[in-house]
Amino acid sequence: MKANTTNTTNTTPQEWLRSAGAQGDVIDGLARFGDWATLYRECPRGDWLLAIAERLGVDHVALVRAAIACARIADGDEEATAVLDAAARWTEDRGEASEVAEATRALEAAASRAVDPASEAAGRAALAVGLGIDDRGVLPSAPAAAAESVMVASIDCGLELAMRWAHDKCASAVRSAVPWSTFDACIARIGSQS
Repeated sequence: MKANTTNTTNTTPQEWLRSAGAQGDVIDGLARFGDWATLYRECPRGDWLLAIAERLGVDHVALVRAAIACARIADGDEEATAVLDAAARWTEDRGEASEVAEATRALEAAASRAVDPASEAAGRAALAVGLGIDDRGVLPSAPAAAAESVMVASIDCGLELAMRWAHDKCASAVRSAVPWSTFDACIARIGSQS
């Protein structure tokens, strides 16, 4: 999706998604939500909800917190955990962006040693968080990678059930880190810019 230029206060989520250039699967997947509050409450995928929050202009720190919460759903290795811990300190003003960047470089170097697809996807979720300190547009890929990690790790237990669970957990994590009042305020602010 490209940056929002549409008045979202008087625009349905579907209209806004189309005008923002959302992918067809996102538009189709969210077609049943006729208003913003319902979309926020019931969006079944954390990556979609976080991407919408990012495009609406939600505070960067809140987006990073949401991405961290999603990435922690995956069972990452030591390097992935180091990135998430450094990013969490950054969101609390107890750490520097350079610390996150250093941990991210270490994770990138370790990525080739991933022992299985689930670990690789968990690493990508953490990388999205680390890179998202400087580029907020990367953050929505963390929930998708976390869901993929859980899905691949759970393949023998029922792929679809695991994917739905992971996406639901990621959507809940986004809602926990980005409350409706913040989401709604951004919608109103964008609406007043038109």
